[in-house]
Amino acid sequence: MAEKENKETSEELDEVTVSEDTDNAGTAENAVVASKETKPAKKTKDAQGKPGFFSRIGTSLKKFWKMMKSELKKVTWYSRKQTFNSTLLVIVCMVSAGVVLGVLDFGFSWVLEWFAGLF
Repeated sequence: MAEKENKETSEELDEVTVSEDTDNAGTAENAVVASKETKPAKKTKDAQGKPGFFSRIGTSLKKFWKMMKSELKKVTWYSRKQTFNSTLLVIVCMVSAGVVLGVLDFGFSWVLEWFAGLF
């Protein structure tokens, strides 16, 4: 029983320390009672394991690039001949649409000038 009390008192002495404050006219006062085991300082968001802003952007870009490459491997690509024919068809359609719009613009402007010349 005595050994148990000795262990408890020695643990209490280890856990609690008393510091004396002698700032006020040389009088000693018990100011702070603190345990030897102090709590860890409060961690900031960055110290809690959350990566930084630029690190997250870099990780996101790497992930995006990797996923994009894997998706492009799944695409069925046209042959060179089919791509050439499709490109040629688009160019012909654009030129013909430009010619039609140009003719309509010229025709409407001529009609408006003729109509304005009447008054």
